[in-house]
Amino acid sequence: MGVSELTVMVLIYSGIMIFFLVPFKKHQSKEIKRPITFKESLLHIIFHKKALLALLLLGFLLVAIWFGYEQEVYHFNAHSGYPPINSDSKAIFYMCALLGYTVILYLVLALCISLNILKRRRE
Repeated sequence: MGVSELTVMVLIYSGIMIFFLVPFKKHQSKEIKRPITFKESLLHIIFHKKALLALLLLGFLLVAIWFGYEQEVYHFNAHSGYPPINSDSKAIFYMCALLGYTVILYLVLALCISLNILKRRRE
């Protein structure tokens, strides 16, 4: 896979994940009569309904990566005539990279949104 193809895939994945991980505006702007702490704000951002869709997307992609590599190994071993190969380590590497990127993206989004909410409440 070339660099340009990987860049496009990362941009599309990031856009979809940002859409799912950012709560609706009406949930962000709910007025709370008592002061809200940073921890409460962060938990509110992390646990919302659209985040479940992001989790489902992540799970689907992890399963797709695993079965894609399994299918590639099966096809190579069945039709090549060469000694059998195993690419489980490559699949696990890509799955861990995707999981790590998603966690970092999620934490950065949650921290930024939480800080913005706290800043608006203090004004």
